[in-house]
Amino acid sequence: MSTPSTAIDVSSLRYRYHDGTEALRGLSLRVEHGESVCLAGPNGAGKSTLLLCLAGLLKAEGGVRVGSGKGVGPDLRIPGPAAFGLVFQDPEDQLFCPTVGEDVAFGPRNEKLQEGEVARRVAESLSAVGLSGFETRSAHHLSGGEKRRAAIAAVLACRPAILALDEPWANLDARASRAVTGILDGFGGTLLVASQDLYHAAEVCERLVILDGGTIAADGRVKDLLADAALLEAHGLEFGARCIPCPHNSHSFAI
Repeated sequence: MSTPSTAIDVSSLRYRYHDGTEALRGLSLRVEHGESVCLAGPNGAGKSTLLLCLAGLLKAEGGVRVGSGKGVGPDLRIPGPAAFGLVFQDPEDQLFCPTVGEDVAFGPRNEKLQEGEVARRVAESLSAVGLSGFETRSAHHLSGGEKRRAAIAAVLACRPAILALDEPWANLDARASRAVTGILDGFGGTLLVASQDLYHAAEVCERLVILDGGTIAADGRVKDLLADAALLEAHGLEFGARCIPCPHNSHSFAI
């Protein structure tokens, strides 16, 4: 049973695509408010499908509850009408307005906010992702990393209590990856990241959920599951020997 502290509650979720492919097979998952969770697994495991179901973009069989909560941001008194904010894997799917500022303003304007509040959210969200001054720039002229950050800003402007991202480090160079990691590490709400990049995910997530074949194969602390090389290999994942920062404290651990 869900509790007031539950942000996401998925029960026996099933989804089959039109071609007959069964993407989710009775998946159940609970995420508490404030948790940072990485969804990992091989291609076709069901990670993206799960995120789309949580966002309400796909209708699946089973139970799905996304906690209402309040938006996170400079003013926590402002409730976010959309508890769940999803950043797509390809920022081109999210940036469609003539300018970056209009893209970031799109969500707040859909909430029928006053233009003064819309402008404030645009400025704050772009500042949060390191893109202050990009309001009049065209997204088509941005680098891959800048597009990814602009897409994140567009979601942050809606003040979601839950921020979900599909492969946020995909196709980014080291500098852009560090920028995205910094943004996610500074997010104050519930974080859900679907990624095969376990190096970066370990820097921002405390919990790792491994999906395979539309079901959950393992669920536990990031540090514990990353230490199980056989488990990772069995599900198409890898995490080589290196020392990385331990999430949410000043220590490091080696795998």
